[in-house]
Amino acid sequence: MSSFWHDWSTDMDQMQREMERLLGDFATRKPPPIQFSPKVWEPAMDIYETDDELVIHVELPGVKENEINLVVDKNVLIIHGERKEPKQESKRSYHQMEIVWGPFERAVQLPFPVDFSKIRASYEDGILEVILPKAKGEKARKIEVKTP
Repeated sequence: MSSFWHDWSTDMDQMQREMERLLGDFATRKPPPIQFSPKVWEPAMDIYETDDELVIHVELPGVKENEINLVVDKNVLIIHGERKEPKQESKRSYHQMEIVWGPFERAVQLPFPVDFSKIRASYEDGILEVILPKAKGEKARKIEVKTP
């Protein structure tokens, strides 16, 4: 029984030394350098469908209306633009930096054909709303399978 106790306590002592070494290694390292946001950021979006249209809301606070571009290419809607950083009048020393500035882009795969001539977009209080009416055409229909 004493050999079991001896083996176990030796293993625990070794594990404690390894943990102290590991924690000591972390304590002597320099903090990581500041990481800045990527060049392109992706604003938050909500997408929902009604009987007649697809509606997209994009959160773009601080973006001017003339900085927003919408392009529909085949079955993809691309929303891109830029949120420009305010000009700095004096030297700043940040304590926290979370707001992402610069270009943004989102691409939305359209789940069905849309009527390009009737797409509407509006922008109010930092929310872009894009309404894409469904193309009028043949609706889905059930096909019966018959046994010959």
